[in-house]
Amino acid sequence: MLIAIWTGKKPTLRTYEMICFYFCGMADEDELMAHIEKLKPQTA
Repeated sequence: MLIAIWTGKKPTLRTYEMICFYFCGMADEDELMAHIEKLKPQTA
């Protein structure tokens, strides 16, 4: 539920993996934030 609040969407398996990688130290904060930014709807 916290992932849904943070991302604004239902979490996908890839989002869950990215957060796990971040907590394990296999991904840095920039990579995690880049993934979350991709999830946000594009407004043109």
